[in-house]
Amino acid sequence: MSTTFSDSLVQEHTLSQRRLRGRIHHQSLRAGVRLAVRALFGFTHRDPRGDALWSDREDVWLGRATYLHWAMHDAAIDIPWLVRDACDAPASTEELDAVVRQELLRVWSQRLTALPCKSTPAWLPLP
Repeated sequence: MSTTFSDSLVQEHTLSQRRLRGRIHHQSLRAGVRLAVRALFGFTHRDPRGDALWSDREDVWLGRATYLHWAMHDAAIDIPWLVRDACDAPASTEELDAVVRQELLRVWSQRLTALPCKSTPAWLPLP
């Protein structure tokens, strides 16, 4: 079987992503999103101004927009793909994306209130 040029552009998911997806398989969608965020971002601190989180995994301050974009669209993260087989995941891609985005926002808000401040960020957060 030969592959076409467009087939070669499709990014394969990494072994760590496939393993994480397997761990999420029998969990609820909400628990799966939270597990994925912990595993892929590893947030440890919040900016004192309350508009960014420090990602230990990525070694960068992330603003909400960048966090959402990376979580939903970055091939190395791809949380919707990771939770697609969760026990209560919606069947349609549009519904799944909406529910995942909503849960990502809940996680963001919760982390902004729960994490300790890091007194001086080394650089400005990504938007």
